[in-house]
Order: sequence, then structure tokens, then C-alpha cells
Amino acid sequence: MRRLIPTLSIALAVALVSGCGTNSDDKGASAPSAAAPATSKLEPVAAVKQGMDRSLAGQLAMEASVKAGTQSITLNGKMDPAARMFHITGKAPEPLEARLIGDAAYLKSESLEGKKPWMKLDLTKLKPNSALRQSFDMKAQTGIIGGIVSAQEVGEGRYTGVADLGKAAEAASTDAGMRDGLESSAKLAKDPTAIPFEATLDAEGHLTALSYTVATKSIGDLVTEMHMSDFGKPVTVEAPPASETEAASAEMYKYF
Repeated sequence: MRRLIPTLSIALAVALVSGCGTNSDDKGASAPSAAAPATSKLEPVAAVKQGMDRSLAGQLAMEASVKAGTQSITLNGKMDPAARMFHITGKAPEPLEARLIGDAAYLKSESLEGKKPWMKLDLTKLKPNSALRQSFDMKAQTGIIGGIVSAQEVGEGRYTGVADLGKAAEAASTDAGMRDGLESSAKLAKDPTAIPFEATLDAEGHLTALSYTVATKSIGDLVTEMHMSDFGKPVTVEAPPASETEAASAEMYKYF
């Protein structure tokens, strides 16, 4: 169980770590309405940042993967950031499922070793710097988007560029320890100032795809890929049956 917890926390963060709430200080780069189409051509950096803001302004579906050497994490899910709801399934490498409804998080994995299939956690009981709390704190996530320093359009709606993990950390909220997480990633990277990325925007300005590679000092390339779709499609998430759910013990809160 202790072995699973860091992996589970990382896996749940994958679907969020790349963009919610970029906290950009760019003048005139406020997030556009989720429904309103882009009305003028933006310079590339602003286009990518606003694209992520637009994508996360409402409900959406997401696919994400992280690969490091022979290890990989894959996730599929749907979410409503404003309503604090999401439902994710995947492998990390064990099969897992997670649901969030407000401050109630439900986790399912054979490695949790509980008496019932589902474990319920109250996120308000987790420490502010808890990795799992970071995973579920959609507003605190910033990832590389907040650190983009250059970008260029290489095709219709296709962009390439470079992000700086240090600048991303500076732009990140200190809530939920997200800045600390980015600073740790910067220490792991061979060159944290030059993280290459590729992004794709649709005709409405939504960011629909994002990939980036962090060359690390010890585990090879860390490759992240994300795809987003179904913007504005209603999302409903139901709690697992009470008969299949048990509350996390005080000991479990220490681990998380």
C-alpha cells in the first residue's frame, strides 16, 4: 500500500498538472468565455495560454499519459472544474479509478488493500502540501503552461515552443504545495529552462492536445501527452454505493 500511494498521487495529478489556472500576469491575456469563439489572431504564447484557459473554463473529457523509460501511466476521464467533479480511470501501472465530488474523493485500486472496493477521503483533512490533495485541487494546478517563454505557429492551429519550469513555479499558486512540486521537477530536469512542447488548438481556440518532454538527470525522458475534447458536454459523477465504500483510516491520512 505504501508503494502505491506516491504512484497514485502522481497518476491523478497527470490530468491536471499541465494547465488549470495559469495565473498569467500577461496584460490583456484574460481568459475568454468558454462559448465565445476566438475573434482575432493572438500571438502564439498568448494563444496557447488562453487555449488552456478556454478548455478548462467548463466541462471536458481528457486522455493523458506519462512515460518514463519502460514505466507508464495512462488516464481517461471527464471533469467539471467549476463544480469540482471528475471521474478518472486508468493504469499506474495497476488499474485505478478515482471520483471527486466536492471535497469527497473516492479511490479504487486493488493495491489499497481495503476491506471494501472503494476508499473515501475527506480532502479537507489532508495536509496543505499533500500530493494527493494537489492532485484534486484543480484551481491550484499550473504545470508548464504558466512557464511558457516562447512559441511559434507551425501549422493551422499547431504550435511548438519552450517552457521554463522555474518560471512556471513562480507563476504557480502556493496553495496545495504546487509551487514546491514544480520546483522539485525543475531540480530533476537536465535543463529546466528549456522544456520543449507541442500544442494544438481547435477553431474555437480550445487547447485540444499538449505534449512535452522533460529530459531528466536520472530516469531518462519524462514524456507527457494530453488530449481534450467534449467541451461543454454535461458531466455527472456519482458516489460509489455506500455498501462498497469505507472511510479512510487516520493512518491512511498520514500516508496521503
